[in-house]
Amino acid sequence: MKPQSMHPDFSAVVQPNSEVRRVATGMAFTEGPVWIETEQCVFFTDIPNNAIMRWSEHDGLSIYNANSHFAIGLYLDLEGRLIVCEHTTRRLTRYEHDGRITVLASGYRGHVLNSTNDVVVRASDGRIFFTDPPFGVRQEDGQLYGYQQAMEYGACGVFCVTEDPNAPQLVTDAIYRPNGLCFSPDERTLYISDSSERYHRVYALRMQPDDTAVDPQVFFVMPAGVPDGMRVDTEGRLYIAGLDGVYVCAPDGVLLGKLPCPEMVTNCCFGGPGRHTLFMTAVSSLYAVDLASTGLQKP
Repeated sequence: MKPQSMHPDFSAVVQPNSEVRRVATGMAFTEGPVWIETEQCVFFTDIPNNAIMRWSEHDGLSIYNANSHFAIGLYLDLEGRLIVCEHTTRRLTRYEHDGRITVLASGYRGHVLNSTNDVVVRASDGRIFFTDPPFGVRQEDGQLYGYQQAMEYGACGVFCVTEDPNAPQLVTDAIYRPNGLCFSPDERTLYISDSSERYHRVYALRMQPDDTAVDPQVFFVMPAGVPDGMRVDTEGRLYIAGLDGVYVCAPDGVLLGKLPCPEMVTNCCFGGPGRHTLFMTAVSSLYAVDLASTGLQKP
């Protein structure tokens, strides 16, 4: 499928004659792609099958972890360790290089978390931020695969990790159903998607010195379905997963174009040589498209 331009500046995003291509399929519901530079591969999750998957141009598709606690969002920390949002345990974990698993966040104010969903690592200092909507525990809020349990602390927060897994720092609870998140290139703005039918918006919030995020402003309203995972390129353009593809917005929120997909896109990440390829998880498949832009995500 060919990219769809909606603004002249979209020419700086796509390569001539580039097309969205399917590189792997056969999964049940995919999410959380992250590029592993050292292995030249993509990790992503297949939630119903309780697996973290691995795909590379050289090796094709394989299972990295067959018992991931119904993992959803993934990211790498600054040391290249995998950060994992787990639905059934309702926690955020880190896979150490020696195979151990460290729990980074599991509770808040004496209650368990809702269901950690997406995660990002701030490049300037390595601090870890994650969203905690109820999608893994409440069917009426879009539950996919998790346990039917109640929200315990009474809200949906965006948090950053502290030394105490039971005391993450609240960044904001102003977003109704926070899902995807990413930073602007200067890390002064935090983008958060509200993946609810009520709002289906992406918000831009100002980061404060104490790592709270304030003044949520509507950045983009998803025209089809709800916004999900997001990534940003080196020029500050935002790539937003949606019902029928990835929507690309300029830093001022102007829609530049769309990378269409035949399945609902849940998330995306940059990878490949020079980070010029956008990988997209879309229900049963992993898709890729080669771009002229460069992904910011590091490592």
